[in-house]
Amino acid sequence: MTQSSEKASSTGSTGETTLEELLQMIARLVANEPHARCRIGEGTLAPLAAALNRLATQLERRGTDTSELFGVRALVEQSPNMMLACDTDSNIRFFNYTTPGSSPSETIGHSIYEYIRADDAERVRGIIQRVLETGEPTGYEAQSVPSSGTEWFLCRVGPIRNGGQIIGFTMIMTDISQLKRVQQRLEQSNRELESFASVASHDLQEPLRKIQTFGERLKTTTSATLGPEGSDYLERMMNAATRMRRLIEDLLSFSRVGSKGNPFVQTDLGRIAREVLEDLETAVERSGATVTLGELPTLEADPLQLRQLLQNLLSNALKFRREDVAPAISARGTIHEASGELELVVEDNGIGFDEKYLDRIFEVFQRLHGRGKYEGTGIGLAICRKIAERHGGHIGARSSPGHGATFIVTLPLRQSNPR
Repeated sequence: MTQSSEKASSTGSTGETTLEELLQMIARLVANEPHARCRIGEGTLAPLAAALNRLATQLERRGTDTSELFGVRALVEQSPNMMLACDTDSNIRFFNYTTPGSSPSETIGHSIYEYIRADDAERVRGIIQRVLETGEPTGYEAQSVPSSGTEWFLCRVGPIRNGGQIIGFTMIMTDISQLKRVQQRLEQSNRELESFASVASHDLQEPLRKIQTFGERLKTTTSATLGPEGSDYLERMMNAATRMRRLIEDLLSFSRVGSKGNPFVQTDLGRIAREVLEDLETAVERSGATVTLGELPTLEADPLQLRQLLQNLLSNALKFRREDVAPAISARGTIHEASGELELVVEDNGIGFDEKYLDRIFEVFQRLHGRGKYEGTGIGLAICRKIAERHGGHIGARSSPGHGATFIVTLPLRQSNPR
């Protein structure tokens, strides 16, 4: 019998539906026979025949629809993440995870706050309330309750909507215990390195100060008797001590970018640029440079570190100039509304560099030119990169030998995680 004729015979047939027809239909369903239908006749068994036909339709749809087998259900059930769905009263309505000593079915109906540490409850309550009120998803990190089997998790909270109404929220929790342990070890290591750098710099600077002090006294009291050769040795010694002291100070500045920074506040970059130019006034006049400041906006930043970044970039533009060519330097900012970022550009007409050294110039102690021609420690651009990264941005450059250099610093206008 064909599907169409069988379907036709299942409705509108005369005569009573028999028990034998029902048993045959059940046998066909058990055998997963496709398109099985029972004749719906008259009598007391007719409603059972109709019910079996509805069941057959449901089983047929379930058997042919593979999206459930390969779709969301499979992903949720086998996800390593803990997933919950709660109503607006924060009672758990769905749970895909088995915690030690319990099953998902035993968790349904309980308050989510039974599974949140007491010292975190108010913070999490506020986060959930904001999601229910605004409909905007958010996330947080927290320590787990001891019974969960994890130490730390990252939780993403999002709204559940029915039409235009928010009827609950989801929580997706990812175990970040291993990441946290690595982070804590790195933080401990950084603290130890910073402590070592501070102590070492103090211990190194003290003898350097004595070398410079006694060198000055020696130069003042015995310069007439030292002779040309002795005076040359003394001058070299004092210059070396000065370079070492500058190197130690720059290393300290580099190590403190991340740990000793000030909080991010609204910072007028234009005002900072003007103050930096005032500090560099002597160098600008001596080199005959022209410095143009374009539009520089206000952004959330550490003012002292942005001052240091601008000072390093402008100082380099003055330092690495071409012979017999007056430096022409510009600093300007462009706001990109779509990304919420500022693009700060510092451009010069100096000696430039080959872009194959682009990565190298932002590393500590990396110099493209000898110290005899251009003084410095080779740390300035590394500090600039570290400042940009601390602000959630990055720094790059474009250049070619003899055609100047353009440094581009991209910074967010607002800090999503002020620190």
